[in-house]
Amino acid sequence: MKKENKIEDKIENKIENKAGRAAAQGELLCVRDLHKRYAVENSRTMKREYTEVIQEISLTVRANESVCIMGRSGCGKTTLLKILGGLLAPTAGSVYYKGENLFRYRQKRMEEYRRTQVGFVFQDYKLLDHLTVRDNMILPLMLEHKDVGAAVRKVEEMADRLQIAGRLEYYPGELSGGEKQRAAIGRALMNDPELILADEPTGNLDEASGRIVMELLTGLQKEMHKTLILVTHDKEIADYCDRTIMIRDGRIS
Repeated sequence: MKKENKIEDKIENKIENKAGRAAAQGELLCVRDLHKRYAVENSRTMKREYTEVIQEISLTVRANESVCIMGRSGCGKTTLLKILGGLLAPTAGSVYYKGENLFRYRQKRMEEYRRTQVGFVFQDYKLLDHLTVRDNMILPLMLEHKDVGAAVRKVEEMADRLQIAGRLEYYPGELSGGEKQRAAIGRALMNDPELILADEPTGNLDEASGRIVMELLTGLQKEMHKTLILVTHDKEIADYCDRTIMIRDGRIS
């Protein structure tokens, strides 16, 4: 057992050294041989069965690029996005962020990664209905105990860039779908994260609203020098990104 552990540690160290060199060359994320499986109890046989959602995925993402992960519903793309965001641990494999193994982070550091290094954009917005747009957007800054005056100015500047400056005192229920998503994008960018993870950001929008959202999102990504990883099943949305990775049945195809 000790011998096997030493071999595993040597392999892990080699991968970490390689990931560290890649990070020095501008790679923000490095994924190696990623797997994710879920245990499901078969109601007929009463036996535990395993479903492989992600299998043998390896990829790299460079700083400041936009990457689309594309595939049909159920192919594993959202699961992959959650793993990259530190919301879900893989069954096997490694994710390196700036050369460090993400899933060797202690809990406090992982929470900091999710709060400050990653901005999440969800299909259903995840805005708090009892807060105004202004308060939804300022919330990440308040959780980091930022100066209130500077935070207010930052929200107003971002709202102006997202063309919702006139909606800051509105509640989510008073907004159109496109306006909700723009507010959600603004909130995701408040802490100036390195990485934006967007899960079907136009999935609940009509074509015109989706086009506006994508133009604003990719425009801000380039202007602010962010890295964007976007999940979609829509080819037209994928075309907004620098490159596309196709996933089929949990594997890169």
